Amino acid sequence: MRALGMMTLGMALLSSGCSFTTAGGLSECTTSSDCGSNSVCTSGFCLPQPAGCGQVVGATSAANPIVLGAALPLTNASGNAEIEQQRFNGLKLALDEVNQAQGVGGRQFVMYVCDTGADVSRAVTQADWMVNDKGAVALFSAGSAQTLAIHEVTTPKNVLLMSHTATSSAFTTLSDKNGGSVGLVWRTTPSDVLQGRVIANVLQGVTPINDPGVTFTPPTKVGVAYVSDSYGTGLFDAIQNRIPNKDNVAGAQYSRNEAVSGAVSRLVSFKPDMTVLAGFPEDNSRLLLEAIDAKVGTAFGNRWFLTDASKDRTLLTSRKEVETELSGTYGTAPASARPNDSTYKLFADRFITAYSTDPGQYSFTAHAYDAMYLVALGSAYAVGGDTNNPQPVTGPRIAEGLTKLTPASGQTATSYPLGSTQFTAAREALRGGAVIDVKGASGELNFNNETGEAPSPYELFKVTGTTFRTVQLIDPPTD
Repeated sequence: MRALGMMTLGMALLSSGCSFTTAGGLSECTTSSDCGSNSVCTSGFCLPQPAGCGQVVGATSAANPIVLGAALPLTNASGNAEIEQQRFNGLKLALDEVNQAQGVGGRQFVMYVCDTGADVSRAVTQADWMVNDKGAVALFSAGSAQTLAIHEVTTPKNVLLMSHTATSSAFTTLSDKNGGSVGLVWRTTPSDVLQGRVIANVLQGVTPINDPGVTFTPPTKVGVAYVSDSYGTGLFDAIQNRIPNKDNVAGAQYSRNEAVSGAVSRLVSFKPDMTVLAGFPEDNSRLLLEAIDAKVGTAFGNRWFLTDASKDRTLLTSRKEVETELSGTYGTAPASARPNDSTYKLFADRFITAYSTDPGQYSFTAHAYDAMYLVALGSAYAVGGDTNNPQPVTGPRIAEGLTKLTPASGQTATSYPLGSTQFTAAREALRGGAVIDVKGASGELNFNNETGEAPSPYELFKVTGTTFRTVQLIDPPTD
């Protein structure tokens, strides 16, 4: 019976695509190339990988790499999610630059990438695989709902979770220390409480729009068409709380990738003269088309206002009617396009060279680039300064390193822009135990080390044809 059991195991492993070896009498693999297309080599055996997890980037052939993971909605119900691909390009650009600088402590980075398909449950399964099977010490995640769910996997395992797009206010009070002294969930994006304040101030005329030749008339009645998840709900709440007369604000919610007719009906009955679209491009495109048919469009006195999730050229190119409807529309996002800033400009030039795309046409590309550099610098701190006795790179140690990137009030520290030119100097300063001050392509990144988040300037942008033009930068109110 024992012999039969061993034979059955051997046949099962062979059927999964592993090469057969006689050492120990079992079929084993050395790398994933020894396995079939739907399997990966894990602890010497070919095991199935979750759907969507077929991509690996970074130093794939390096010895003893530092393992990272990324759970990103690279596709959605409408197909390829172009905006997420450009954010992913921001992560990859920084990863390549860090590895070209020999990583940290002589170790380079490799990153397993999973396409979540904008499905939260699928993202959780993928995160579990990257943490438990691949040994990732840090994960990158996109979107508030997805990141909150993944945190339930990463935090108990002491894995750092970094997001470049999660803006929900829920992260500010998240329980993520797992018994340690530093939180394990960080983000390069500010809370939607701040964006809600910025939007409400613009809509009420408190913050004037500096657009030569254009007079902005504040709306009387504001509709907010929002996706009913932590992102959309939080943003609607923040906008509503900022406008004194609550009777002049109405929410119209819908579920992501589902029917929007209920939200449109709410707008029909409320009759707003401006509607904020707090959702994702594929849903907003459908909502706009239905709104036009229901006579809630610009031809009938309703203007539109966009948020960060819709700063995506695919929204403008989805249908000619959408492009026409949104012509001249304003919107806000944590500032990605800052053409007069030297740190951003260097990032943008390198991004355009690498991907032939302007990163300023998509929200959070600079935030993704910064997120990768932050994890790399946190890892440098984790390794420590003794080259003969490097310390293990773990989630809690990376998180501790992130607290060394913003000097305390009244403390002076050397400033380093995030990017290829100053990475090695910043890396060595951290390995030597110094506190430094980082400036990102997305902004100053002055972190609150208790919440793992930093304030950010916002850009007011305007739709011009099928492009977005930055009109002005706005510092969010602090009250």
